Amino acid sequence: MKRLFIFVVLTLTLALGASSIVAQGQDGTDAPGAWGSSINLQNSGTGPASITIQFYNAAGSVIHTYSPDPLAAGGALSIYVPSVVTGLTAGQYSAVVSSNEPVIASVNTASTNSGSAPWTAFAYDGFDSTQAAQTLYFPGNYKNYYNFYSEIVIQNTSSAPAVVTGKFMKADGTVIATGVSMGTIPAKSSKTYPMSDFSQLPSGNADGLFGAVITANQAIVGVANIWRTTPIAGTASYSAFTGGSTSLYAPALYKNYYSFNSALTIQNVGSGVATGTITYPGGVTAAFSLAEGAAKEFYQPSNVSLPSGNATGVFAASIATTSGDVVGLVSLSSGNSGSFASYNAPATASTSVSIPNINSDYYGYFTAVTVQNTSSSSTDVTISYANGSTRSFPSIAGGAVVNILHLNSAGDTLPNKTSTSATVTSTGGAKLVAVIQHNTSSGVVGHDPNKTPSDYLLAVTGVAK
Repeated sequence: MKRLFIFVVLTLTLALGASSIVAQGQDGTDAPGAWGSSINLQNSGTGPASITIQFYNAAGSVIHTYSPDPLAAGGALSIYVPSVVTGLTAGQYSAVVSSNEPVIASVNTASTNSGSAPWTAFAYDGFDSTQAAQTLYFPGNYKNYYNFYSEIVIQNTSSAPAVVTGKFMKADGTVIATGVSMGTIPAKSSKTYPMSDFSQLPSGNADGLFGAVITANQAIVGVANIWRTTPIAGTASYSAFTGGSTSLYAPALYKNYYSFNSALTIQNVGSGVATGTITYPGGVTAAFSLAEGAAKEFYQPSNVSLPSGNATGVFAASIATTSGDVVGLVSLSSGNSGSFASYNAPATASTSVSIPNINSDYYGYFTAVTVQNTSSSSTDVTISYANGSTRSFPSIAGGAVVNILHLNSAGDTLPNKTSTSATVTSTGGAKLVAVIQHNTSSGVVGHDPNKTPSDYLLAVTGVAK
């Protein structure tokens, strides 16, 4: 059996396992809203997947077990916990998903069913059970940084209590606080740590963004939730990193693209100084040098050499180090609508990428899959859906991206009201990465006209096969 780790109902953290998934519970998010979570599963195996989901409370006790019908090979399943999983009272839980086949998962969490604003949403990738570790890295942590705040949610994946300690540092490598006691987390349970609760941490635009390294005496996984309430409400989430790489990719970056902008945050997760270069289209580069554990933000609108505007203001980038290992986080936001989301910068490119969840006016949501060709030569890109249909995109240049929209767009083979999964493949051995963005708007048939969305944008990362 294989296992995945996830947080559900208010927040969900996933661990992706070869044959099981785990979901975690939390003891109270500070993000404003009344939340409900969907667990999105994709069977990447060759046979039907028998799935069991165990829900844990803050004490680490199993309080409910849910078993959906077997999931066909290549099939997709979206479980909206508040309505599908009967027997759970309102609250925050963690969960473990177990399966006899390899399963990929993501989690969408939204306040869209609430009767009162704010109506926002966020998403994050799951963790395979093999990805749990005693050290986690969080490149983006916020304390009133341009009105953004954040919290860290840690799940103890072991059968013994976990003693947790934190270290926080500025972008220049200055250690803000180290050896910070974060208490003990019972076996299988999770705990939420708002940055505002730590008096040692600075606040404001100058110093309110910092990197974190969280350690424990047991194996743990975690997510970070980010939010703002002014001037427009918004929420985002990303998965903690357990290790770094000498190369990263950012498939979707923005500079004044229909009011969207982006920021790429890089953290040094190795020993010693990490140096390297961000390479954008047209040979534009940005160098970085990071002290051990430090994280630095690169805001694309601040780079005057990058293309801008609706025609050229969306592009990809690659990150390579000359020394050290790094991880990356991309945050996207719109100054007009307030849309806000974050995704983990993928480190592994492959000829086949799993896309665990795609929506086409599914409860008002549509999906864009942005695929980056990381190779130097052009390639054909094909997306294959769980229903057997395919779409092809020829001659995607090296370093370029293709954006695949699912909402009655030209060539879209998915019917409305569809939620499914897919696999993206290349030709000629070209390596791909992908990011998945879900959103809604007043023009979508399934959108509730009585609710003005503050931020329905969600983003997760495709999984290399």
